[in-house]
Amino acid sequence: MLVSALLFAYSQGIFSGRKIEKMMIENLAMQYLTGQLVVSYRTINRFRVAEGMEELIRNLFIDLNLRLKMEEFVTLDCLFIDGTKIEANANKYSFVWKKARDKFSAKLQEQIQVYFQEEITPLIHQAIKLDEEETISSEQLLAFAQVLEEELENLNQNIEETPVKGKDERKNQRRKLKKVLRKVKEDFSVRAEKYESYQETFQGRNSFSKTDPDATFMRMKEDHMKNGQLKAAYNLQIATENQFVLHYDVFLNPTDTKTLLPFLETYPHDLKTVVADAGYGSEENLLRLDEKQVNHLIKYAMFDKEQKRGYK
Repeated sequence: MLVSALLFAYSQGIFSGRKIEKMMIENLAMQYLTGQLVVSYRTINRFRVAEGMEELIRNLFIDLNLRLKMEEFVTLDCLFIDGTKIEANANKYSFVWKKARDKFSAKLQEQIQVYFQEEITPLIHQAIKLDEEETISSEQLLAFAQVLEEELENLNQNIEETPVKGKDERKNQRRKLKKVLRKVKEDFSVRAEKYESYQETFQGRNSFSKTDPDATFMRMKEDHMKNGQLKAAYNLQIATENQFVLHYDVFLNPTDTKTLLPFLETYPHDLKTVVADAGYGSEENLLRLDEKQVNHLIKYAMFDKEQKRGYK
């Protein structure tokens, strides 16, 4: 019953638990589905995030496909594929670009190398060697900070055990050690950890949104300002037959070319024919479909240009 209520509410563009509860009270179609039973929004919210819910929806979708085949509405072996970009509910100024991350990460590594050579090495007795060709991780920086803390502790102990009247150069060295320790621990390691986190989040993409890390910045068809502005979005792929949706998936990369093969791999039925537009027609995709003995009606990207007289 709750699955039916959720799917009906989603089909009406309603996603809030409180609004779904209100529908159960006011909407006649919803009352028919629920048998006039009103469920609290807390129960609705707990149900849709419960463990196994995703698998339940997937199994219901497969059962629906099989029922359509039994009723001879579809064959399940021929797919018509297309995609669309759906804007994410993310701050449009929350973007992180891979090129910018790589640039600032490289600058940070340069700063670390210079700082260690000029500021840290003269202050400590323990040898710290940095490989100029390898990236220094946040974990290594925290380990270096531990070495500096040990040096500072030893220096404090030395000052207490052997006090000197008048000016003591060791106190000046202690001030410098505290300064470089803060720099390594509160600046270098924090920035390095941030760039490492960004790198993991990219997952082969060129961008992501800070407020919705799964969303990638893409060009949308609805560009009212005609300025090519990128927006945080998802690439939704849908496969249909006889106007019934038989398969769907959401991808993080904006190009349809790279979604075709992963999309077909998750299709749970035997496949004989694929129909799609030229946006899917890369050489790799067509060759792979040939290898799998799947018939395809897909133009390759340059097909239309090659038909023109002026093409050479």
